[in-house]
Amino acid sequence: MTAALRVGLLGYGWVNRTVWLPRIRRHPRLDLAAVHDPEAADAPAAMSWTGFLDARPDVVVIGTPNHTHAALASAVLERGIPVVVEKPLCLSRAEFDTLAERARGVGLLVSRAAVRREDIRRLAGTLPPGPLTVRASWLRAGGVPRPGSWFTGRATAGGGALLDLGWHLADVALGLLGRPRLVTVAAELRTPGGEHAGGHTPGRAAWRGDTAGTGPVDVEVDGTVRAEFEGGARLVLRAAWESEVATDRTRFVVEGGAERRVLTGTFGFSPNRVAEPALTAWGPGSYRRVTLPDPVGREYDAQVEAIADFASGTLDWEAELAESAAVVDLLEAAYRASGRPLALPESTAV
Repeated sequence: MTAALRVGLLGYGWVNRTVWLPRIRRHPRLDLAAVHDPEAADAPAAMSWTGFLDARPDVVVIGTPNHTHAALASAVLERGIPVVVEKPLCLSRAEFDTLAERARGVGLLVSRAAVRREDIRRLAGTLPPGPLTVRASWLRAGGVPRPGSWFTGRATAGGGALLDLGWHLADVALGLLGRPRLVTVAAELRTPGGEHAGGHTPGRAAWRGDTAGTGPVDVEVDGTVRAEFEGGARLVLRAAWESEVATDRTRFVVEGGAERRVLTGTFGFSPNRVAEPALTAWGPGSYRRVTLPDPVGREYDAQVEAIADFASGTLDWEAELAESAAVVDLLEAAYRASGRPLALPESTAV
């Protein structure tokens, strides 16, 4: 019998505690080896930073505040340990290039649950002829992370809804477009206090266990990107923690030639979900609508399977990392175009 692959968790916040840990424990090829989080001494298998590295897990999953991702990943890679990083992998192309170089011969993977969804695979398998225009959106009725937490601080998160939800949208949309070279980009960000289209009182992301907070929110709660690519492809992407919708909704509209595809559902864990997720296709003289199953969290089951493959050396992580580079480039350019470039920390202690 093959021994289970030993997983280390850096950070014991919501994503590692409620998304990755239960799935690691259920997976037949994975076993929890160590956890390091200075603020969670009671976590299972809790260890000091030195003890964590000395335990030498087969793979480390990083689920810490955004501004620490690059420094922590670098430190683990320098020990020759493969790393999986929660999105965003990093906050600039310069950080990306440094990480990619340090990952040579070791292994670096970004958590890419959205592209592993079955409905996304169905959409990708029935694209209209190009050049394509993709309109991608993930809108929440109300789901702002706790005000005053690292998630809502620009110095620690880098960005808000566009970086958080928009990373998933961009990863999927760029894949649908074939990841062409970016030509132009424009972006608009709405920060708290701006005009709210729906007029309702926004709620918090209660399914994350977020309590009501009174601290500042200095990242955007709603962001839109418009991009044009070589070959005529276009992308309009909108991500919002609070918006005019009544039901949290993720939608991809793909148009090319005289054909159109629309995929509607709800990514993530929000219980306020689209009741009947569906893929609809229009063409000359044709119309077809197919309802699709959308079990909550299934894409994260698929991501954990990918982590097991990565740790065992059977996943082409270099190809996946190259695809993530396009996401970094688009989002970095979008924040720069908005006048609010992603904030980078001067240093991060580990």
